[in-house]
Amino acid sequence: MFFSMLYGLKDIHTVISNQRKIGGAAEAISIRLTTGEEYFNPVFTNIDISKGQYVSICFIDEDGINTITHVDQIAVIKGLRHKLICQLDNTYVKELLLDDTLQYLQRLCDINNGFVTHTFKKEALKLVRDISEKELKKHNISLPFPIDEKLINLTERLYA
Repeated sequence: MFFSMLYGLKDIHTVISNQRKIGGAAEAISIRLTTGEEYFNPVFTNIDISKGQYVSICFIDEDGINTITHVDQIAVIKGLRHKLICQLDNTYVKELLLDDTLQYLQRLCDINNGFVTHTFKKEALKLVRDISEKELKKHNISLPFPIDEKLINLTERLYA
């Protein structure tokens, strides 16, 4: 499975800033604040920076609660990873990102109707990789080109 370890606020900021290029999101197993509040499967949506310092962080937990907290209020972040949309454990955010990505992919296909350029194909395949081919079929979205068989389904395990 595709999981990329993240090691801190800088990595979260990088994932958020480059979401369009790399897809997916930064998700943790849990985050506990200094007040004792604990949130499970938070997906980080924004980090505010002022004068080169991280000031606040925004995340949405598995119940769909959007929380903004000062970075000094973070006690522990467990299991921080970069995941593709299809791999997120937070079903609330997964559905939000899935809907947005499917709409974007549909618009992309409509705009490029009849013109399958290398750039379009690359962008479309990146989006399919992020949401999974299964979701593409489930929502009856067809691409104007065949999906290469080299696209690996991330739910299958491969052995060397």
